[in-house]
Amino acid sequence: MGAGPPWDPVSLGAREHGGGPLHAHAQPLFGEGLRVGVKWPNDVHVRDEEDAVAGRPGRKLCGILCEMIDPGAVIVGAGINLLIPEWELPTERAASLLSAGARIGGDPDSAEPPTLSDPVGRALADRVIAAYAAELLRLVELAAEDPAAARARAARRSLTLRTEVRVHLPGGDIVDGRARELAADGALLVELPTGGVLTVSAGDVEHLR
Repeated sequence: MGAGPPWDPVSLGAREHGGGPLHAHAQPLFGEGLRVGVKWPNDVHVRDEEDAVAGRPGRKLCGILCEMIDPGAVIVGAGINLLIPEWELPTERAASLLSAGARIGGDPDSAEPPTLSDPVGRALADRVIAAYAAELLRLVELAAEDPAAARARAARRSLTLRTEVRVHLPGGDIVDGRARELAADGALLVELPTGGVLTVSAGDVEHLR
């Protein structure tokens, strides 16, 4: 997994914008005080004001995996939590559109939450899938036409940039620093406290504050 060369618009669009389509569709479903954004490299979170003040990325709505199959082609897989009730989520840092209070349609006073077996649930799934695919294609086209604009859009949707982070690298090393910006290939550029910048192409990023 990972990105191809900086001039490859397909991998660039997938790497930087895999979470963008869900952001574009989900953000309008939430009220004020909740922000949908991307935690580098491949998770979409919903964050409330308490998490924002504490520097936490919020709760995970969606995970994304990208795999290059040949130059210029990439498979993007996204797992989106739609209608999982709070008590069925795997961890306290996970969320679904339902548990996070998104406006998903149906009767808000109903004692039973909607499921994918209900017309409301099926309609929500259809809307999310259609919107995700359409927005992903638009973002890949933007990456091909104007990579700088595509990267700027990804930066605006990021919950990781401009925060203090702890990076757990694949080899086991742990590095603290400040997430500064995205590189041309979607890598995370981290300012180190000792000076210099670390380019992180793979790893787990923990938000410190």
